[in-house]
Amino acid sequence: MKRNNWMTMVPVMAVLLLLGNTAFAQEAADNSKGLIGIGAGLAIGIAALGGGLGQGNAARAAYESIARNPQAAGKINTPFFVGMALIESLVIYALVIAFFLQGKI
Repeated sequence: MKRNNWMTMVPVMAVLLLLGNTAFAQEAADNSKGLIGIGAGLAIGIAALGGGLGQGNAARAAYESIARNPQAAGKINTPFFVGMALIESLVIYALVIAFFLQGKI
């Protein structure tokens, strides 16, 4: 299958899998709890993925610049660690939001 077909099929399949239960559900109140759980899982999963990619790119750029100019390592390390802490704080915020969502189940 071509890549374009996969890019259109995956979101459609995800929507069908997520909303398939509502078509056969007897009570709508029970379904909302499942959707809150899915939202909590997606919140931390997407945040961890984005944080990991961001930290990887930041580390790569910092180490490449240190490799080019080793004398600048002291000037590069401080902003690098501050940036890493800020990226990680966004992932921790997503974790807190996921816990709040799980508390509503």
